[in-house]
Amino acid sequence: MNHHEYTIISLIVLGGCMGMNPSSISEEDMHTHACTLHLEILSDPGGRVSWLHEGNLIAFDNQGTDGYYDVYSIRTDGTGLVCLTDNHSQMRVHNGNPSWHPSGTYIVFQSQDAELHLDTATAIEKFVSSPGIGMHNNLWIMTSTGSQFWQLTQVEKNHGVLHPHFSPDGTMLLWTEIINSQLDGMGHWAIKLADFTVGEDGPLLNNIQTLRPQGLQLYEVHGFSPDGKTILFSGIEKGGYYYDMEIYLMNLSTHSLTQLTVNDEWDEHAHFIAGGSHIVWVSSEGVPQPKRKTLEDIIQDPPKLEYWIMNPDGTDKRRLSFFNDPSNPAYMDITGGVGLGDFDPGPQGFTLVAKIREGSEKEVTVLITWYGDCTKFR
Repeated sequence: MNHHEYTIISLIVLGGCMGMNPSSISEEDMHTHACTLHLEILSDPGGRVSWLHEGNLIAFDNQGTDGYYDVYSIRTDGTGLVCLTDNHSQMRVHNGNPSWHPSGTYIVFQSQDAELHLDTATAIEKFVSSPGIGMHNNLWIMTSTGSQFWQLTQVEKNHGVLHPHFSPDGTMLLWTEIINSQLDGMGHWAIKLADFTVGEDGPLLNNIQTLRPQGLQLYEVHGFSPDGKTILFSGIEKGGYYYDMEIYLMNLSTHSLTQLTVNDEWDEHAHFIAGGSHIVWVSSEGVPQPKRKTLEDIIQDPPKLEYWIMNPDGTDKRRLSFFNDPSNPAYMDITGGVGLGDFDPGPQGFTLVAKIREGSEKEVTVLITWYGDCTKFR
């Protein structure tokens, strides 16, 4: 029997800022059900996210009417919306995938190099150079208010970066990078790991390592364990495609690798949650849908995804959400279904801020909390 409930908090739009009209979950809802899901909209539209726990600030990207993304910040109560990348001369195209430095002083993000273009202009160029793919993107870092900017990388043509994450102590930066410009499908990627320091001239990356565990074709890093000793990433073997993504855990000292999922599904965005006791990720498993094989088809018919939870060793996998299940009370009747994107866990419990995709285009930034004993949910 399912015991999920789905609650949306209404959104008030005041000029350019978003604010929430808060309502509370009753004590009966919190304790009667084995696992109750509560969802609040923080920004509509919204995008990829990072949560600074000290100060309750969310950094996220948002696609404008021109089709390009910018980086914003907002408080977890839905107030204080600020665009951080709209006044810099070099931030002319895509800017996104932000990640807070633990100190709250800096935000690292991706920014598209406006001077680089594909040899053959195609209808998908704007998509592949968006923050979700990262072609022709560089790593940049800015102050938390967007008052100062520093460029951290300079990629070549047909290269790019994706999904930067700071270590819990802020001394290392993790990201993935296109290392082979041969455009055969998704390209060839590697994990990058660097020391992060701040010198007289500003933030710097030193001792950059290139890691390609198990010789996979694609890597997408998702972040560090709470102790900073291991990293989580998604990977695709050579010859595979996006519905072949699996979740991996790698020890940074020994480079030993543990494959956590083996299911030939779209497995992505894995994070430690609840102090490291569990891992939550998004997956297409259990959601009937066609598994598209080309990027063009995936853009038109993106994956329908749900949240799943497992132990850190990959055991005891269970489904946490049922947005795409018509037989479940949590079902969202949306043409094209629900997709789940980048998310970032809260400081305690089963709480996260996330990007949710409605259908093939609309994206919102939300705050999700699971109440009850979700670790025992069946």
